Amino acid sequence: MNIAIVGCGYLGIETASLWGKKGFHVTATTRTPERLKELSKVAQKSVILKGNDEEEFVPLITNNEAILVTTAADSPEHYESAYLHTAQIFRHLALEMDLPRDLIYTSSTSVYGDHQGRWVDESGELFGKGDQEKILIEAEKTYLSLEELGWNVCIFRLAEIYGPGREISKRVRSFSGKILPGTGDSYTNMVHRDDCAQAIFYSLRHHLTGVFNLADDDHPTRRGLYDQVAQKFGLPKTKWDPLLPSLHNGTKRISNHKIKAQGFSFHHPHRILD
Repeated sequence: MNIAIVGCGYLGIETASLWGKKGFHVTATTRTPERLKELSKVAQKSVILKGNDEEEFVPLITNNEAILVTTAADSPEHYESAYLHTAQIFRHLALEMDLPRDLIYTSSTSVYGDHQGRWVDESGELFGKGDQEKILIEAEKTYLSLEELGWNVCIFRLAEIYGPGREISKRVRSFSGKILPGTGDSYTNMVHRDDCAQAIFYSLRHHLTGVFNLADDDHPTRRGLYDQVAQKFGLPKTKWDPLLPSLHNGTKRISNHKIKAQGFSFHHPHRILD
């Protein structure tokens, strides 16, 4: 199978490596020329994709049976271009080309917004009210509309990704002994990068369609998680100031039961603190 990865970054590289080991031919795209050498180590083909010209997307659809879209915005100002504009390009080309494909899109659990600590599954209402969340919601709708044109669409709503190079302990160390805004009582929702890559591979192999959450089984509060890391590494505990507004928008616990019901097993169901 020929597969294209649009926006081959932290997660895309791991997915490309996994697919390459399974014998797939992977085309990886990036906006940054300096990253072509890195991508050449995990993909059979790597190309520059500026992302604002739909003609660049035509060969990706023509030459690949499956497409993974895992783009990331460089800044809040680029959200609409990175997410919604890319989705609209696929929609427009799907109408013109009549070449139904398998498409996997990585979204975010931030679309759920604040559920005041309640459990949220894929049927939960999308309370995301900020501009960024609204853009992600519209991008999801646009990709799901491709099903009307015969495409198989699978959307993963990802919790906060951690893993090699993005270890939880590194993040917490930067806060050690400092005072952070809020109470620290909001629940954490995280998922290991390797589980994301494995789930993407699993969805393609088992022809999954629809929306799935990707989050591990653990949901400690942010204060509890930071205290665990501080205890393990002998660090001063992070302090909290409830008089200051929290940096985290609301709180919820993301359910992963739907993807498990499809037979997927997480390699890292519990948080790794290294």
